[in-house]
Parts: sequence; structure tokens; C-alpha cells
Amino acid sequence: MYEDLIKDGLEQDAQAYLERIPVDKGKKANKELIAELKTFLADRDISQSEFARRLGVSPATLSQYLRNRYAGKVGEIENTVVNVMESMRRREDKDRSALFIMTSVAEKIGTLIVQTDGFSVDEGKIGLVVGDGGHGKSKCLEHFAEVNKNAVYVELDRAMTSTMIFAEIAKAMGLNSIGSMANVTRRIIDELKSRKLTLLIDEASFLKVKQLDMLRQVLTVKGGCPMILSGNRALLNTIMQPTTMQGYESLDQITSRLMGVVDLDKLAVEKGDDGKPRIYTSKDIRALYEYKGVTLSKGAVDTFRAICCSPRSGRLRICTLIVAALHTAKEVTKGGKIERVHIEAAIEQLQLPVKPFLPVHTERRNKQTRGASVAAAAG
Repeated sequence: MYEDLIKDGLEQDAQAYLERIPVDKGKKANKELIAELKTFLADRDISQSEFARRLGVSPATLSQYLRNRYAGKVGEIENTVVNVMESMRRREDKDRSALFIMTSVAEKIGTLIVQTDGFSVDEGKIGLVVGDGGHGKSKCLEHFAEVNKNAVYVELDRAMTSTMIFAEIAKAMGLNSIGSMANVTRRIIDELKSRKLTLLIDEASFLKVKQLDMLRQVLTVKGGCPMILSGNRALLNTIMQPTTMQGYESLDQITSRLMGVVDLDKLAVEKGDDGKPRIYTSKDIRALYEYKGVTLSKGAVDTFRAICCSPRSGRLRICTLIVAALHTAKEVTKGGKIERVHIEAAIEQLQLPVKPFLPVHTERRNKQTRGASVAAAAG
């Protein structure tokens, strides 16, 4: 019944897009597209320079086109204009990542940050946010920094050296990040002493013991700054290693300053008094994935909750992808509701790389195995 659930919707999107491309439709169509583009840019507060960059042309070329004075191949530039506008519209329709929705995960992370800050009196305390990809850790930290101006969000990456890490922190604090590590850290310490800040350091999984100790010394000890470290389980494993090993003695200094750990992987499998997961509530799922008039059945809510609570499933990230794909399906838009069977069909048709880890796939495989076992026993 749902063999072409996603395919049909995507083909309809593609057909609608192709019908919009203005191939030599005359001066009237040209003027209509120019007017549409001007409105498009104004509605989104996009400058001509920014849109020209997206088109791959100079600002002067776009300006000439908008004044209907472009002397080049008008058809080519108009096809590019339509392509870019439609691409941006499709992303706006299907990608809700710009929206922040307060969930149980966000509340727990926010509580940890506030507690860590509140107990950082004589020295900075440390909080850990741990979880694999898809929990939405980064978005929660970024949002907290946006609404709390005394919080500074810093995103690290594996290619950074210790010098680059402190330069990135200085840059995020609005300081001069150029110079030796000694000079940069001195600027950071002086700034932290004069301001009440909380540093939210994301993608910290790759940090070694020595780098963690440097952050502790500079930020929490000398700067007196509360520090939140966020990453996957590798971060927690590094910090919780035995301090009897040579070179790991400084870990005692870190664990003694730990205010708390929000272990999202652990919370996802723990059950509350109602027998349900302690995070990713039904309210969370509906707030995240019910929009544009499309609701979720109870079966769909339970399925998304199961995905969010399954390791290596992609969690929120994969659920968002599935919902976005289903919004192209006529069956869903017509009925206004996503059912469990729609989710199962989308998983099959999208051939998601994480499919073997999804609970829907595991459940089906287990049923097939049980059925085969029963049939063999009966035979």
C-alpha cells in the first residue's frame, strides 16, 4: 500500500520545480521573476551581495539583472535564480533545525548549566553533557548561550592543537586570538576575572588528559569560570580513568570539581515511575514533529520515542529526516496524520544507513526469526 509513499511525493516536488524554470518565456515572465526575487530577498532579509554569492555571480551582475539591464544570457541566470530560490524554499519547508523547542533533554542540560554556575563561588565548577550523536546537545548549548548573554558557546574540532583551542575560546569571548598561547590565555584569564561568564565547550570528546587539565587550570582555577564540557562517551571515559596511571594524576583535580553529569545515553534507557523513558516524552515528540497541520498517531509517537532511545539510531536527527520525507507524501498530507506504518515505509524506502540499528527494523527481524523458528519446530 505504501510502496511509493516517499517516491511519489519527491517526484511531485521535482515536477513542480521543473515547471517553474523560465526557459525563454519572454520579457513579461522576466519581469515577473525579477519582482518575485525582490520580494523573496526582502521577506528573508537577504542582501543582494549574499544572494549573488549563492548564485555564483558578482553583485554587479545581479544588480544589472534586477534592473532588467543584464546584457548576458538571461535564460541562464534566471534558471540559476529559480534553482537557488526553490532550494532555499525546500529547506525552509523541510528543515526545522532553526527552531528551538524546549524538550526534557534541553531542560536537563539547562539545569546542569545553572547548577554549575550557581556553585562556582571560590572557583569554577565543571559540568559534563555526554551522549552519542543525535541527542541535540549542540543545539541546546547554542540556544542557552543565545538567551543567556553571560554564557559563551565554543565549538572545538579534532584538528585543533592546544594553542588553537584557546585561540577559539578567546575569539568566542570577543578577544584578540592572535599570539602565543601564553599571551592568549592571559587575555582570557583577565577577561574572566572582570566578567561573570560560563563557558560551554562543545565537541570535547577528542580532548586528552593534558588538554583537559590546561582548560581546568586556565578557565576554572585562574579565571574562576564555570565550564561545561560536551561530547560523546569518550569524554566521560577519559575523565573517569584511574589516576594511578602516570600522567593521569591531574584527573583528580577535574573530578573533584565536577558538579554533575548529564548522561543522555543512560537517561534514554532508564525508565521512570510510569515505565516510560525518562527523556523524550510524548510531549517532546509531538512538539518536535507535529507541524504544518500534520499530527502523529499514538503508534507514531511511540515509534519515534523508541528511535530516540536507541543507540546508534541517529535519534532526533534521523526522526527529523523521516518526518521531513513524510511531509512530501500525499497519503500523509491528505490525511493530516503520520501513522506507525508510514514511518516503517519511509525507513524502507529511504534505505537509511542506520537502518540496522533502528528499533522498527530490529523488531521486524526478531519477528521473522521467531516465525522461522516456529515453522521449523512445526516441521
